[in-house]
Amino acid sequence: MPTFCRRDDSSEALDLSSLPRTVDSAEAAIEVILTAMHHPERAEIIALVLGADRRGRTIVIVDGTDSPDAVLDVMELLVQAAASSDAHFDTSLVLASVRPGGAPLPGDADRWVELDELAETFGCELLDWFVVNDGVAWCPRDVIAEPPRWSSP
Repeated sequence: MPTFCRRDDSSEALDLSSLPRTVDSAEAAIEVILTAMHHPERAEIIALVLGADRRGRTIVIVDGTDSPDAVLDVMELLVQAAASSDAHFDTSLVLASVRPGGAPLPGDADRWVELDELAETFGCELLDWFVVNDGVAWCPRDVIAEPPRWSSP
């Protein structure tokens, strides 16, 4: 069963001082994701929840996400929570699926479209979804030639 927001490697302190203060580019998002993910890699979904100013509001880490469709379940929970929140800021999301030893899968482009539709339905913006394997990130939106969404907030 997946667990949320749990790190079992807490014996090693993370140096967060070099992380970007705002997540306003794919590079900044990947830097945060690579810092947040477990080492060695294991199947997990990492979500960056950002406000309109692109400052991080929270990072959600869900482990036990072996199914490629787990990212859809995580997204659905996040956008429902954002929509019911009393927070007074627009919510943007960046997702990352860590797939150790994995590769692009059939259906990843369809998952991107479904993730985007979920975000839009609940009034959120999906900035990007990365798939990470061996420390390398790629974007399923590239498969359908959709342009990046990293403009100024």
